[in-house]
Amino acid sequence: MYMQYIGVDKSASSRIYTFHVIDPPHKARDFTVKVRSEEFSAERLKFQDGPGISSARLQRELKGETPDSRAEANLCIEDQDIREFRAQNYPHAKSRIVMDLGPRIPHAPPSHERHFQNRGYWPLGSAPRPVSEDISILLLYELGASLDALKSALEAQSTNVCSMRSLQEALPLLTAPNPPHLIFTQPMLPDGIWADVVSLAIKAAKPVNVIVVARPANADLNLQVITGGAFDFIVAPLTGHQLSHVVRCAIESVLSRREAAAGAAA
Repeated sequence: MYMQYIGVDKSASSRIYTFHVIDPPHKARDFTVKVRSEEFSAERLKFQDGPGISSARLQRELKGETPDSRAEANLCIEDQDIREFRAQNYPHAKSRIVMDLGPRIPHAPPSHERHFQNRGYWPLGSAPRPVSEDISILLLYELGASLDALKSALEAQSTNVCSMRSLQEALPLLTAPNPPHLIFTQPMLPDGIWADVVSLAIKAAKPVNVIVVARPANADLNLQVITGGAFDFIVAPLTGHQLSHVVRCAIESVLSRREAAAGAAA
């Protein structure tokens, strides 16, 4: 069976994701999965979750098919779908997260604490949250590519940014006791692809979130990335606000994962 993501139709009330399914010897079929607009909120779904949760729902329906019971052509995401998706992709997220996108009130943290600041916003919720380690980011891309602007934008924030050109060059860093928190990577590298980066991140000593950066937009690649273990898929270039949102969500997730892993190991 082959499932192809066609695209999304947006309206004020919902987003409808379309898929084309080929399952020889059966006739090819088209499916739609609707996600209501109110489901996209800080405590429910991110916009970039749309293709992934829709694909998961459709795959579940297709696996449950029998000769006498075929999957419906038009599906809708329900509360159970969202609960299962969040349990799988955000296992340690709080049930309600309030993102404060207003200007940060000037605050002088104690000298022994370090906070990740992101263009004047607290990235981890409405109140400052102490971070016991510096936030480190690895960029995997070839020189002169579209990630140059992204590198400059990240360096302007309070993060440690390191750029490398290949998996081979990055291997010592990814296998070290303290790997980077986030990896921004191109889909294709001189010695591998984004899936190889995800594989190394999964094997890392501490949780790492991988974000794939593409240009131009590619709907099929978007679906493959989201369902293939990466944290996010973005299209360059990003505005400052868009980048703030992506980094904020990625750091919230990876810090929660690292805290859970440390607690389990204790």
